[in-house]
Amino acid sequence: MKTLVIHPKDETTDFLSAIYKDKDYTVITDDFSNLAFHIEAHDRIMMMGHGTPQGLLNPLNNYNSFVINAAYVSLLRTKECVCIWCNADKFVKANLMKCFHTGMIISEWNEAAMFLDLEDFTDADIEESNRLFTESIANHIDEENGLKMIKESYSTSTNKVIEYNMSRIYNNK
Repeated sequence: MKTLVIHPKDETTDFLSAIYKDKDYTVITDDFSNLAFHIEAHDRIMMMGHGTPQGLLNPLNNYNSFVINAAYVSLLRTKECVCIWCNADKFVKANLMKCFHTGMIISEWNEAAMFLDLEDFTDADIEESNRLFTESIANHIDEENGLKMIKESYSTSTNKVIEYNMSRIYNNK
């Protein structure tokens, strides 16, 4: 399957690069000028980084614009999509997409502090969650039942961050 990864360059989401490291995917991190062409040329589109219900944000523009928004939905609906950003679930639902996606998930300390009690997590919990999440995707995304296996393998360890995130990982395919 010909896969396109759209992962805007941002050090706070660098851990997500483990998903596509050493894979034969086309990766776009900073030049989004021909995005429609690239989407059309691929079977699967993986979009990851920071986002809102309106789409995947562009950190190269101080988060004042989107890399992916509703303008791309007609192209994306014809592809297998993976949407990994906070509140991607609202984007997917509003645009009637069917794909593997996330809701508001915790990947940083400030998010954990906002959504969990401070005594319910440590930095090690966040690091473990990020590592297991990306390993699960990297190890299973290309399998026939990969999207189901991702969630199953991510849940093998329990900590409060993983527990929180598990209920915000969706596959409505």
